[in-house]
Amino acid sequence: MREYDLIADWFPTDRGRTVGVAEALALAAPLPAHSRILDVGCGNGVPVSEALVNAGYRVVALDSSAGMLDHFRRNLPGAPIVRGDARRCPFVGGAFDAAISMGMLFHLSRADQALAFASVSRVLKPGAPFLFTGAEIEDADDAGITGTMNGVTFHYYAVPSYRMLAAEHGMELVDVQDDPGVATYYLSRKSS
Repeated sequence: MREYDLIADWFPTDRGRTVGVAEALALAAPLPAHSRILDVGCGNGVPVSEALVNAGYRVVALDSSAGMLDHFRRNLPGAPIVRGDARRCPFVGGAFDAAISMGMLFHLSRADQALAFASVSRVLKPGAPFLFTGAEIEDADDAGITGTMNGVTFHYYAVPSYRMLAAEHGMELVDVQDDPGVATYYLSRKSS
């Protein structure tokens, strides 16, 4: 995403080192050691991918921003990175034991979020969990809203129901946790 290229150097100064970490580690805890976890929209890798790598999981990073991936490479030099689009995950089917996506899906329109769900579902193994952040608004429209980070305009979109979106793509929404003012975490699982 071009906008993240514009803020890649500034981004680490605005982010804490704990947001999403507990949730990602809870997702991974039941998985076998060295499980493969796809970080969709990984950004610079800090703090979530970093925590998963430090806990012994094999993280594969996917992001469309070259600038953010440059930072990821410096932060986690041993983790594989792929520059690509979440709507067309460039991996073989069933390659991952789990997937996470923090702070990315809501930048995609509703139609593009559906494409991302289909793509992530395809690369997950049966029964694999997918933890993501997003926004649900029952009467959400396609216009979305805009906001700025470090003077750069970003678009944000909500969907009416992640439960329905997940079900359309072979997943079941199993839990929702709201951290007010921070994020809403949605946990889904690919059907077995």
